[in-house]
Amino acid sequence: MLTLLSATLRNLGHGPSSTRFKAPPPLRTRRNQAQRRTYIASAMPSALPTVLYIPSIYTEHEPEEWESFSKFFNVLIYDCQTPEEFIKRLQPGGQYHTIDAIMRPSWLKAPPYQNHHLFRGQIVDHFPPSLKIIVSGGHGYDVVDVDRLTDRGIWFCNSPNTCTEATGEGSFPFENLIQANTVLYLILSAYRYFTFAEHCIRSGKYAESRRLGPLAEDPSGQILGIIGLGHIGVAVAQRVQAIGMQVHYYSPTRKLTAERKLGGVVYHQSLESILSVADCICLSCPYTPRTHHMLGTKEFSVMKNGVRIVNIARGALIDEEALVEAIDNGRVAAVGLDVHEHEPEVHPRLKENYMTTLLPHIGVCSKTSWRNFERNCRENLEAYFYGDGIPSTPVNHIGRKN
Repeated sequence: MLTLLSATLRNLGHGPSSTRFKAPPPLRTRRNQAQRRTYIASAMPSALPTVLYIPSIYTEHEPEEWESFSKFFNVLIYDCQTPEEFIKRLQPGGQYHTIDAIMRPSWLKAPPYQNHHLFRGQIVDHFPPSLKIIVSGGHGYDVVDVDRLTDRGIWFCNSPNTCTEATGEGSFPFENLIQANTVLYLILSAYRYFTFAEHCIRSGKYAESRRLGPLAEDPSGQILGIIGLGHIGVAVAQRVQAIGMQVHYYSPTRKLTAERKLGGVVYHQSLESILSVADCICLSCPYTPRTHHMLGTKEFSVMKNGVRIVNIARGALIDEEALVEAIDNGRVAAVGLDVHEHEPEVHPRLKENYMTTLLPHIGVCSKTSWRNFERNCRENLEAYFYGDGIPSTPVNHIGRKN
């Protein structure tokens, strides 16, 4: 993919600074793609913003759209060996000292730069005055110092609607829809112990799978308690309603629009309230210092005996030592985890327990997600530089571009 990207961007044009023009239509239909190409053919900006592109070996590229994009942006490809080298290139006279934007459409956990955390700590202090916007793939931004970027006057945009189908459709952002599908799998596996069943057949213990009879349950009629009813949470709710589950949710603020969309959902004003009635808990909320270990020994103690736990948000939302203890004492009957407190390390007691379902943070890992990450990033840059000066999916707010 990096070769394809390099080939696509090799002959980028260079020219004078951006002239404001009406933003191209979003890439949702063939007709809109044709309209976008018409805009590109007719608009001749006098100067091109420079974008630093941070690639991944798993980028899913759209060559035709990149050809159009490259007519409006000068693109530099990040190839630093270390974050320290990146800081050096940001200095006056350095290769990146005059960049206007940074684009990182890939999953942050994908090689080759998965350990390059470039949007936090002292690195932010070295960003040049020309840098005005950073656009990124993925939903979470716990590894981004948004407050520090805001103080520097730099927009940060994530891709909140690009994974729902793979992890949770309709009018939702793609990310949320992608993740909700993963959640549904984890819920089903937590109820039916599919991981243990697969282990039995792969290890030649076919008959041992029959011990699941008195343990497994069908989720129909059970209460799913969703913590955080955002786009992913709503997409999850739609899916579990289709298999007969009742949906309850807890959120700091009541989601009336989501309630109308879903129908029949129950709102809880406190975390303790929902934990006491839910048969399965699904974590779908942001990770912040306030939500660190939001499920610990105290919280497990108020849950029903035999509760199921599913987490597709961030691993540190759960105190895993307390979780293991709750599994041992029977409070928790099963878990489905796509994220882990100390990932990529996985708690050894969870790893050796085939009655748990564990995934390596792949809720958004699909071709669909990669393609939509890039698309969302491009559209944010187009909206900021050639639209009304406001990106389409900002996490923070800086103010309209002059």
